[in-house]
Amino acid sequence: MFESIQELSTIVIIGCVGFYLATVLFIYEFAKKHRARAEALEEQLGDANAQIAMLKSHGADLVQKVGWRRQKLMNLPEFRLFQQLERLVAQGSKGHRVFTQVSCGEFLEVAYRADLKDTARNATHCLNRKRVDFLLIDRSGKPIAAIEYQGEGHYQGNAHDRDHAKRVACHAAGIRFVEVAASGLTNGQKADLLDLIGCKANSAIAAE
Repeated sequence: MFESIQELSTIVIIGCVGFYLATVLFIYEFAKKHRARAEALEEQLGDANAQIAMLKSHGADLVQKVGWRRQKLMNLPEFRLFQQLERLVAQGSKGHRVFTQVSCGEFLEVAYRADLKDTARNATHCLNRKRVDFLLIDRSGKPIAAIEYQGEGHYQGNAHDRDHAKRVACHAAGIRFVEVAASGLTNGQKADLLDLIGCKANSAIAAE
């Protein structure tokens, strides 16, 4: 019986040693794997930081490495609408002006709320990447209307979602959002814009 106990003890000891060795080996492999992953991530971070530093420090060098040429700010239908808007504004006498291709971040900002700090930051980042085709401002520089030209092929990809975001933001800020079809301003839209600049619509539309 004593021999049986010794044999059992030996088996238990061997089992414990085996379990210990297996545990050590598992921990070693786990640590090795994650150490390699951490080193790879650290290398990627270093490359990213180096790229950012290069862009910040040598932007002029990058610009000089390629050729540049002028391009039109607006295509022909947009330019015609721009001219039409300029003629409408010229009929008023209160100093209104029209600007083209204006970044939304230049005339819209989030009404700050401490409980929505992250949402406000994300919304700002999202809207700053968008722009409106035309912006109508009053004599003090305050935006009063954003005009979007919906030309042929406008609603491709996610254009509808982009326009909706601008539409919602402008509405919340009290800015008129006017969407113009490829056929141009309607008489109703002309009347609304003329009303915004304090001009009599009927005679002005007839004169145009």
